[in-house]
Amino acid sequence: MVERQHAMTMGLQLRLVLFKRLNYKLLLKHISGWVIFIIYEISFVRFSIGVFAPLQNYLCYYGLNVVLFYCNAHLILPFAIKSRRNYIIIPLLMVLELFFYLLFKYALDTVLAFSKNQVISQTIYIKQLLLPNLYRGISFLGCSSLYWAVLRMMLFRNRVHESETTHLVILKEKAELEKNLAEAMTAYLQQQISPHLLFNTLTFIHNTYYKHSRTASQCVLLLVDIMRFSLEEVDIKGKTTLKKEIAQIQNFIELNQLRFDYELYIDFKVAGNVESAQIIPLILLTLTENIFKHGYLKEKKGEAKIYITVNAQNELKFESWNLKKHEPEKRRLRSIGIKNVLKRLDYSYQHHYKLKISDEEDSFGVELMMQL
Repeated sequence: MVERQHAMTMGLQLRLVLFKRLNYKLLLKHISGWVIFIIYEISFVRFSIGVFAPLQNYLCYYGLNVVLFYCNAHLILPFAIKSRRNYIIIPLLMVLELFFYLLFKYALDTVLAFSKNQVISQTIYIKQLLLPNLYRGISFLGCSSLYWAVLRMMLFRNRVHESETTHLVILKEKAELEKNLAEAMTAYLQQQISPHLLFNTLTFIHNTYYKHSRTASQCVLLLVDIMRFSLEEVDIKGKTTLKKEIAQIQNFIELNQLRFDYELYIDFKVAGNVESAQIIPLILLTLTENIFKHGYLKEKKGEAKIYITVNAQNELKFESWNLKKHEPEKRRLRSIGIKNVLKRLDYSYQHHYKLKISDEEDSFGVELMMQL
């Protein structure tokens, strides 16, 4: 999960960098395109009729044409296409654009003519300049609409590509989940090989040796109870009651006390309402098992601690602390109990838990907070 979020963050940063680079490149392409187009038109007019207007005329007129082009492509059409009756709105807005275009063009013609001490009357403008200006505006609107359509088509193609890519990622993740589920089911079935035969055999051992060794018989009964709990069916959410989990922790502590003739020092406390609370099974039991597997529990001053608390907000707090056994580092690294606990917590509780592990030189502590 963390690796996937890191990959998504890196991907987003890469997209932002590429977007900035593409923006610069796209801006240069647009400027180059307009420069080539303007040079072509000016050269064509110059060689055709031998006329070359002042620079300010070209700046004003082509500036107005560029504004019309991009205003239509990036403001008017994107806004109009979202309306329900876009087939009516688009033509109306284009007519309105042409009206303002002709208005500004008339204003420019008047200002530029006035700068040359010339006057353009409305009659002359209508007879000589209206139709050319109208044709000019329609041609730029047409090119702008074609440009907008191409952009829209490219955007749609990119979205289709992203959708297909996302679909492939989902299919891949689904295949991995199905594979993991199949492996989990296989492991689960392997653990259930003839459970009744195993329980019946253990019960037979208990009944046979009860008269000879009550301690051994008690150990067998506790072991049977723990094994039944580990194979017990859970509800549809994969959970069991916290009360049952705590009962098995007590059985596990009692079993180990019997093994070591009650020479283990453990402070075990439970507080809060554990009757109605639910939890995925074997989480707390696995953490408890880790204490007996790697902890040194025969020193009274350094007795192990296991505290389980459920508050009014249905939040569980599991705290444990124990001294460490003196064992090789490789042996400790081979333990996969806590790794499995982390995987199951990530799957079932995701962001609704916090696990803090204090691995010191001589001691080991665990603090688990989770919303049940």
